[in-house]
Amino acid sequence: MQYLSADCIIPVSGKPCYDSVLITTDDGKIEGVFPKSELKGTLYEIHHYNGILCPGFVNTHCHLELSHADELISEGKGLDAFVRQLEKVKRYANGLYSRNKTEDAAHEMEQSGIVATADITNGNITSDFKRYNKQYFHTFVEVFGSNPAYADTIFKNADKSRRKFAKYSLSGGVSIVPHATYSLSAELFELVASAGKGELISIHHQENNDENLFFKDGSGPIASRRKAFNPDLPDFTGTGMRPMESVARYFDPSQKILLVHNTVTEQQDIDFVENYFSDVYWCLCPNANIYIENQLPDINLFRKNNCTITLGTDSLASNHQLSILEEMKTIQKQYPEIPLQELVTWATLNGAAFLGLNSVLGSFEKGKMPGVVIIENADIKTLMLNPRSTSRLIIPAGL
Repeated sequence: MQYLSADCIIPVSGKPCYDSVLITTDDGKIEGVFPKSELKGTLYEIHHYNGILCPGFVNTHCHLELSHADELISEGKGLDAFVRQLEKVKRYANGLYSRNKTEDAAHEMEQSGIVATADITNGNITSDFKRYNKQYFHTFVEVFGSNPAYADTIFKNADKSRRKFAKYSLSGGVSIVPHATYSLSAELFELVASAGKGELISIHHQENNDENLFFKDGSGPIASRRKAFNPDLPDFTGTGMRPMESVARYFDPSQKILLVHNTVTEQQDIDFVENYFSDVYWCLCPNANIYIENQLPDINLFRKNNCTITLGTDSLASNHQLSILEEMKTIQKQYPEIPLQELVTWATLNGAAFLGLNSVLGSFEKGKMPGVVIIENADIKTLMLNPRSTSRLIIPAGL
């Protein structure tokens, strides 16, 4: 048995605990969190940590394959400039260097406390790494293409990639997902939705207002990019509706779906999505939002609507690190009224629930093996994070 104490323990399944001990088996299975007073007279050695113990983090949105783009794309120039720069960076990427950077980034994620990741891929750079690494990754094979003439070819290539990841990944699932609401033809959307029934679906959503303009009347930077990439296609004139209103019909309402970014999401968008889908998750990637658009979502709007929130890191092309704690720090700095207990729930149990792993990960409940993270240099009295706060994994998850 292992007996761990800290200044505070956040079990997620209950309120923060003080003067308590977390007991696990030697392989990390949770026995429970007990007041120290209940353990008097028992022969055991307590390992005390200065800081806060919590379950391992779940990263629900990551692009590991873009780790080679670290510090190569300008900050604060907006999504359109980001996409155009990223295309150039990807064009000249070195395969071996990219794979090495991917492995380094994955190792740093694990060290910082991330025990499971939903990872986007547009190629096979991460396949060898996932073949030999025991970290848990659900791989989203992402597709895009506005020209209906190429829909079958794009999907067949994605399915070939899906089968490769499914065959060789040591741990985790794989599914084909749409890139964004605006970047697929109707034909490609139908292929993805049909193949994705019963699978996890992730989609970039309302990262900036360009998306709203595109669907409103076919105007803005997204329309310009679409024309540049597909000069022979007729102009898109819009739907007169909001983004998810325009594409939700492709999916079954019972589909488990993750909407990512949601930077400019408003009440009308939440109303539609929550009424249409029965199992929806809202992923926030605040540091990427600041890196690209210098803007954060109205997070309290999601809280007011009791939305199920998860956290993601996006990529090193749009972030300075892949750390869930850093995302929590950014949120708490801008929204100090959000309790750390709530942030930890987003970072652990909610993400685990999206991945279908909440029977194993996400909370310190008996029988689970969620991994154990120590958060250091936080204010214990107020449970507030600060710029000096750090996190590290001290017991791995059991997956």
